[in-house]
Amino acid sequence: MTTDPLYVTVAGVPRSYQNPDPDGRWLTSRHVRQIAEVSPCIELTHATEDELTVCVLPPHPADVLLIEAAGARAHKNEISAANMAKLITPQLKWMQSCSSGIGHILKLELLADDVTLTNAAGVHSYSLAESIMAAILFRAKRLAERIENQRARNWQELHCSELAGQTLLIIGTGKIGVEAAKRARAFGMRVVGVRRTAALSEHFDDIYGPSHLKDALAEADFIVIACPLTPETERMIGAPEFAVMKPTAYLINIARGKITDEAALLDAITAGRISGAFLDALAEEPLPADHAFWSTPGITVIPHDSHSSPLIGDNIVDVFCENLRRYLAGEGLVNVVERGRGY
Repeated sequence: MTTDPLYVTVAGVPRSYQNPDPDGRWLTSRHVRQIAEVSPCIELTHATEDELTVCVLPPHPADVLLIEAAGARAHKNEISAANMAKLITPQLKWMQSCSSGIGHILKLELLADDVTLTNAAGVHSYSLAESIMAAILFRAKRLAERIENQRARNWQELHCSELAGQTLLIIGTGKIGVEAAKRARAFGMRVVGVRRTAALSEHFDDIYGPSHLKDALAEADFIVIACPLTPETERMIGAPEFAVMKPTAYLINIARGKITDEAALLDAITAGRISGAFLDALAEEPLPADHAFWSTPGITVIPHDSHSSPLIGDNIVDVFCENLRRYLAGEGLVNVVERGRGY
């Protein structure tokens, strides 16, 4: 293990992090100790969006960068593209993203080919799997209608469904998909998946390859989009796919809005070709106030925060520290991004 200083810079605040410091920092004292305990050679610094904007840079160029980078629209305390460029120097060897999706980083083409990029895959898997089950139960138990009935003081019995025996299709069988599958099977659901290779998984009753997507959609009662946004998955769920779904099918998107053709989705719901959708990811965020999704019956809009959890920071630091240990030991890192695939 090297004894030379390893300069580690933490920049930006993870999306949906609860109660960051007002100055744009988020590591707690426990997080700082946890990182320091990996190795005495680590020299840890912070960089905020406000500091970088006025060119206040860390005292040393980073060897390792833990960053929450802004997408097309910057959220508070995320690092903009212009400021991220200030942190990327020839000394940078590895960038750890606080997000699972890294398409916005790849599009900037700021990283040299020899810089390792890792993402936060799995960090949000528990909270997102719970949100997926909440969305399924929200629909199956007709909770939206019950809330409206209470507001109207309307005592009305409703016909609901049981989850046991129903089919859940998960498009994308990574860590989020696996955790959702575990929870759905606990409810007695049949769980099938679609992924790039149709190899079986212990948590799924069946797995389809992309060429059989329509076959999988036709048998599903609930459809979860949990795959990365890549050129291959952009608008992969459009009018032809909605046409083969059951009229009672319910779509849940916790991935990226551009994976669906949103105009075709709106048309399918308003025409009664599917029953509704729970949308945590939209092509345009924030969703404009005049967008039809806000007022269309059957559509529930969530502001891309279904991963919200008080444990976000702890989970990110756990992954980062394991990768720091591996990096210093010369071992392979976890969650390495294959740039050609986009995830």
